[in-house]
Parts: sequence; C-alpha cells; structure tokens
Amino acid sequence: MKSGKQRRTEIMEKRRARIPMKESFDFYVLPIPAGAIPTDRETLRHNNTYGLLPLFYVDNAFNCRDCGTAQIWKAKQQKWWYEIMQGNINSVAVRCRPCRKTEQQRKKQARDIHLSGLAEKHKQ
Repeated sequence: MKSGKQRRTEIMEKRRARIPMKESFDFYVLPIPAGAIPTDRETLRHNNTYGLLPLFYVDNAFNCRDCGTAQIWKAKQQKWWYEIMQGNINSVAVRCRPCRKTEQQRKKQARDIHLSGLAEKHKQ
C-alpha cells in the first residue's frame, strides 16, 4: 500500500505528462499591424507592472494638453522612450514638441528663481 505522498506524486506526474507546460505567456501569436515595431522584452524588465508588456509599438494619436493640436506619437519614439530612456510603460505622450520645449523653459526659469532666492536667503 502506498502512502498519500507517494500517490500524490504519481498523480502529479500523470498530469504533467498529459498537459505540456509553457515556460511563459509568449505562446500566443498576435498579428503585427503594418508599421509596428516589435519590442525588446529584456529592456522592458525595468517596468514593475502586473499587466502584460506590449509585444509591439504602433503609432498613437493624441491631442496636445496645452495647445490642443492633433499629434501622433510614432512607434519609433515610443521604443526610444520605453526601452532606451527606460520610461514607465504606463506613461503616454501628452504634449507636442514645441509645448514640451516651452514647459521645459518654464520649469528652468522657476528653478533658477528658486535657487537665486535660496542664495539670497543664505547670504544674509
């Protein structure tokens, strides 16, 4: 007579033989749209997310937050942002290039004013 542990081992071996296990969830194949750029899964590992990582990048249309013009965030730009600059995979483009430059200048001026005020305060 076999123990419960031995019987359980036999049952589990039969199940494993019957159902082949996949190493990852990459066993499904989606049709890649025209103009899409495939992702490099290794470079996206910096994203700590419970959601699935994208298999490819496609051009995304958006309206600029500041000026309201219709823009397209190209797949190539997305690949650069997510993989090379290691941006958060949940972030999206919200400003066009001229508005981004204006916002950067505004932040730089605010930072300079703040730092000059601190320098004045510590002089006294």
